[in-house]
Order: sequence, then structure tokens, then C-alpha cells
Amino acid sequence: MKLGPYNTDASKTLEQLTGVDWGDLGSASTHMVKTIIRAGKKPLDTLNGEEIWLLVSQQEGLPFILDLVWPVIERDPLSYFDKYEGDVLSSLLKAPEAIWAKRPEYRAELESLKQRALNAPDSTNDMFRETLAR
Repeated sequence: MKLGPYNTDASKTLEQLTGVDWGDLGSASTHMVKTIIRAGKKPLDTLNGEEIWLLVSQQEGLPFILDLVWPVIERDPLSYFDKYEGDVLSSLLKAPEAIWAKRPEYRAELESLKQRALNAPDSTNDMFRETLAR
């Protein structure tokens, strides 16, 4: 399966897409590092919510992870991946500008997605609003 306008092959791993060895699971010092290493070795289309959220929040595997999450958050900016409604969108809103260098079309849509999330009923965007205030 191809993802987004950039035709990222979701059947490939981040190691294959980036050409970088993501390391050895045995050398991981924390659960987070182990999860990120494991995620780098899995095909994109098999990543779970925790892996996706960690990759986005730690800015790993970009821009390929953007291609994976973008169609989901375009449909619903408050999509829940692992922590709370809008968790990935919140991380993207706080990310440095450099992450958008290879995906400027996504950056152009980011503010619109934020506004859609903020316009959702308060009961569905409480955590999202809270994280923006931090």
C-alpha cells in the first residue's frame, strides 16, 4: 500500500526507508527506546498506536511517519493513537519547523487541522486543549 502524495511504501520498515540501522533491542536502556527500535524494524502498516505516537513525539522516522498519520488526522484531527484524542496532532503542533522540510504540504494544512480540533465539542477535545496550554 502506498501512502499519501509521496507514495511511501507502507509495507517497508523505517530501516528500509531511511537506510539506517535502528539498533539492537538488547542495547535499549528504556521501554521507550526499545519501542522505537522495534518500530523501526516493523513495516509501517503494522505499527501500533503506541509506536506511532512515540515516533511522532520523538520525531523519529519522519517524514515517512507523517505519510502514515496524515490521512488519519485529516479525516479526524482528534484521532487517538495512544494517549488521548489528538495526541499525534498535539505533538506535531509542538514540533520544530525542520520536520516539515520534506513535507511542506502537510505543514500548510496544520493550522486548519488545529482549528478543526479546537472546534470539536469540549467533551472530545479537553486533553488536546490542555496539552496546547503546556
